[in-house]
Amino acid sequence: MASSMLFKITLIISLLAVATAHRIFAPPSTSTGSNASTGSNVFDVTKYSASTSASASANSKAFTDAFKGACAFKDRSILLVPPGIYQLGPVKFGGPCPCSHITFEIKGTLVAPQDVKAFSGPAWIEFDALHGLVVEGGGVIDGQGQSAWEQHYNNKAISMRFMRCVTGRITNLTFKNSKFFHIAFHHSQGIIIDNLKIRAPCNSKNTDGIHLSSSSNMTLNNLDIGTGDDCISIGPGTYNVTITGCKCGPGHGFSIGSLGKFKNEDNVGNIHVKNCSITGTSNGLRIKTWPGAPPSEAYNITFEDVFLNNVSYPIIIDQKYCPNQKCTTNQPSQVKLHDITFCRIKGTSNTPVAVKLDCSEKAPCQNVKLQDISLQPLTSVVPKISSLCSNVLGAVMGTQKPDPCLIPHAGRSRKNTTSSVSSYAK
Repeated sequence: MASSMLFKITLIISLLAVATAHRIFAPPSTSTGSNASTGSNVFDVTKYSASTSASASANSKAFTDAFKGACAFKDRSILLVPPGIYQLGPVKFGGPCPCSHITFEIKGTLVAPQDVKAFSGPAWIEFDALHGLVVEGGGVIDGQGQSAWEQHYNNKAISMRFMRCVTGRITNLTFKNSKFFHIAFHHSQGIIIDNLKIRAPCNSKNTDGIHLSSSSNMTLNNLDIGTGDDCISIGPGTYNVTITGCKCGPGHGFSIGSLGKFKNEDNVGNIHVKNCSITGTSNGLRIKTWPGAPPSEAYNITFEDVFLNNVSYPIIIDQKYCPNQKCTTNQPSQVKLHDITFCRIKGTSNTPVAVKLDCSEKAPCQNVKLQDISLQPLTSVVPKISSLCSNVLGAVMGTQKPDPCLIPHAGRSRKNTTSSVSSYAK
């Protein structure tokens, strides 16, 4: 009896030891289950009934449900969109989330509804109040905006909008054919935007590649943008932005503004564009304010080491910006522009005026510097190019082609209170 009991005890101990060893040394689970209850941090939208054959509204619900799971997860989580083409209606991913660090791994193609009336809000895909957000995956965001561009409809949807997002990264995605702006950031800060391709034809109205407003400490790097509007536009309340290694064209170039359309706009400051190229655009490096604009400021703006090829108005400050000539006033802009530098700007202009500094008579531009400007006429289009200045306090240094309309640097800046023109022929 004693030996039988001892055998049973030994057997139980051995079984417990085997079970314990299995738990300790078993390989980690490779499950991609999308339930927090499974312990996995991956939330696959197809596990929530999203599919390539489902309707846009059904997929919107599935994406929203997957996000709820990812948001509630107590650690870093991944919302996964597998390869495939998914119809997707308007969807909003709103925080805050307990852990905050969520990665949207978009490997498939998301396709928006064609009808502009399918959108009750300003955006198709919106991220709101998220911290440490990453959106990546190599996928495609297709706004299907072709039918919307000629429609006179006031509420066309932004393809992807970020509201009140703090830190994070948007990378390795392709955006195309948005109904309105492709990507917009509002009241956000500390975001890195890099390695994106954004495409829409040159006749696509108001399809800015990336728009920033009321945002700060933003880094834009290695972007390839061609649209029917500004490649990158920087609106009121935006500070500390660095743009490097970006390609632009077709489109309207890189723009600060438009500024001064509304009362009580916040200032813009500390914008740095460098090592970029612009090809075949209707403007190059541009600052634009509306006529009659109320007081505000834009300052510490630097464009350097930019190559422009076959561009209209390669360097332009336009304080009489009036698209479609439908402005309600011709009063001078009161937006004060100061401490602006164009340095080592090279390329070809397809317009007779290559450098246009048209500032406000009520708030003249101050401390505008042109340094080592080397622009030539695109001789197949224009035989010579010129520069035009009005109401500018500034200076020139180094090479100047075309001949500058600002007075060469001689110890202090000089003010051009009336328009002046200088020209250059290749």
